[in-house]
Order: sequence, then C-alpha cells, then structure tokens
Amino acid sequence: MTTDQPGLSKLEKLNALLGNNTRRPTAPTPAATRQGGSLKPPTTSPANVPLFPSPNSAQRALSSLAPPRGRERKKVALKPGHSPLDWAQLNRTEPKFKLRGVDPNTPPPQFVKIKKEELKKHKSQDDCWTCINGRVYNITPYVDFHPGGVEEIMKCAGRDGTALFNKYHSWVNVDRMLENCIVGLYVP
Repeated sequence: MTTDQPGLSKLEKLNALLGNNTRRPTAPTPAATRQGGSLKPPTTSPANVPLFPSPNSAQRALSSLAPPRGRERKKVALKPGHSPLDWAQLNRTEPKFKLRGVDPNTPPPQFVKIKKEELKKHKSQDDCWTCINGRVYNITPYVDFHPGGVEEIMKCAGRDGTALFNKYHSWVNVDRMLENCIVGLYVP
C-alpha cells in the first residue's frame, strides 16, 4: 500500500508508512443499520477476549479469590419467616426485655456486668448467650435467623465468640444487628 493513493485517511497513510497494512473495520453507518446491521457493541475484542468486565476488574471472579477446596461456604436454607427482614421486624415489635431474655425490671445493659462463669451457663439452643467485643448478647431469639445455620452459631454459645465472629463477619455491625439482645457487659 502506498501513501499517495487517493481516498486513504491520514491514519491509513501513517500505518502504510509504518508497515501496518491491516485496515480496521469501521462502525456501521445509520444507513447500514437500517438495512439489517447492528449497533450493538462487540462482545469480544479482536483477540477474542471478553470486553466486560475487564480482565482485572473486581467484578470478574478470579480463581485466586475462590475459597480453597473443602472450605466452600455452607449454604443453609432458613425456615420460612426467618429472613433478615423478618429479624428486623421482630426487633421493631418485640419488647426489648424479651429479646434480652431478662426480667422487665432489669437495669439497662450498660449497668449489668456478666462474669465468665455466668456466660458459661447459657450454652443451649433454648438459652444461648455469647460475648462479642466485650458485650454479652442473648442470641437465643436470633439462632434460627442465622444465615449459616444453627450449628454454626452454636459454636460460640456460652463463651467469648469475638474471634470467631470477626473471622467470618468482620464487616457486620453486631451492635446494630443485635442491639436489642444485649444482656450486659462482659467482665473476664
């Protein structure tokens, strides 16, 4: 291809000078689309690599981010009426003392001190307390709402569950989620 051919664009002339003889296809004109062409963007790049999401995008699932074999997330089907919205509704409607699992005349949680011996007594599914970040929660009403299932949440029953909670739920605001279930403050 020579650079003195009529009808060549400046880019095509420059490519001819540099030795790049490949012509790139141009986008279809409106007249061409009315004749059956398409205005959809191409689904792959010239090298047959998908354009979206881009290869280094966080939206693309990378195999290095997948959990190792044997440690896949256990999915648990919750009982009907036990969704996160149902839990929020229960928190709005149920009296706080019932969610706390205490007598209505019990002082506010900031004035109740819970020792390790007392916490250890509450480790059954019908009477379940745990400590997270220095606060003792009555998780008995929440057990059936736990997305990981009853078996998983019972691992921290009757003991300090801070490390286990932070390992799997570091982004969860436990103070907001269980705000009405606070029994008191943990005293080691």
